[in-house]
Amino acid sequence: MARVVVTGASGFIGSHIARRLHAMGHDVLATGRDAGRLQPLAASGIATRSFDLIHDDLSALLASRDMVVHAAALSSPWGSRDAFIAANVDATQRLLDAAQQNSVQRFVHLSSPSIYFQLRDQYDTPEAFRPPRHWINAYAETKWLAEERVRVAAGQGLPSIVLRPRAVFGEGDRAIFPRLLTLAQRGWFPQIGHGEAMIDVTYVANVVAAVEAAMLPDAPGDGRAFNITNGEPMPVNALLAQLFRAVDLRVRMIPLPRGLAVALGYLSERWALARPGQPEPRLSRYGVGVLGYSQTLDISAARKQLGYRPMVSVAEGVERFASWWKDHAGD
Repeated sequence: MARVVVTGASGFIGSHIARRLHAMGHDVLATGRDAGRLQPLAASGIATRSFDLIHDDLSALLASRDMVVHAAALSSPWGSRDAFIAANVDATQRLLDAAQQNSVQRFVHLSSPSIYFQLRDQYDTPEAFRPPRHWINAYAETKWLAEERVRVAAGQGLPSIVLRPRAVFGEGDRAIFPRLLTLAQRGWFPQIGHGEAMIDVTYVANVVAAVEAAMLPDAPGDGRAFNITNGEPMPVNALLAQLFRAVDLRVRMIPLPRGLAVALGYLSERWALARPGQPEPRLSRYGVGVLGYSQTLDISAARKQLGYRPMVSVAEGVERFASWWKDHAGD
């Protein structure tokens, strides 16, 4: 069994990875900046350590460790570019440097398909990618820049692999589904472009399965990236209907043309930028694009080269999330 450091373990995906690897018998050190959110992991017998990847001594963190699963990131559709650079690029570089200094045997980096984002329909998007001239937000840009750093390190001899899980949901999710439910609790929800856009999502246990596959000795180590989804593209309307039904929420869908939604998102962003503190707008072009334009991913490379097989369906994952949500929505 491997001695693994999991970064971002105080977050949603990282905590699931830490629990699963611990259950498999790996010697896991779960790290994160939020000591309070690490406590449930410590209570279950997992070694934890509160750590700041931007400022703390990472060489000491990785001493005598075989593998790193890097799940930590600043993940938001809005915010200061400098903050994203520090959290997603600089911190990743510091971790890569420490991994090389300590002869870590494998580096698994969790990236994001947000790099593919465009305000147009995209189907079966492969991993091959050329960065755009203008990024939709600093999150997408810095996740790509971090990937580039990982590939450089792989070329220097650090066995590395990049995973791009799409729209991850499940128990403990405090971003994707909770954002949708917060909007829906008003009793109505904007139906952008008739709700016909095709969307790919990923249940969190399937992401963990992809991480397990990426840790195997025969997995590629040249820094290549793999798309990860449930492999069940569906119309946005169908996903929302499953979610709202599972949490016993009756919601009226209000049609909103895509072009109008994009224009409103742009105006909302400009207004937010002009306000003190530049707070996140309620509507953004990114949010419109996620729900209003199709984006499905080709996961054939992960299936063939990693042996990745999604084991939990979207329907079952939604039911598991709903059960957790009913017990923890007020937390």
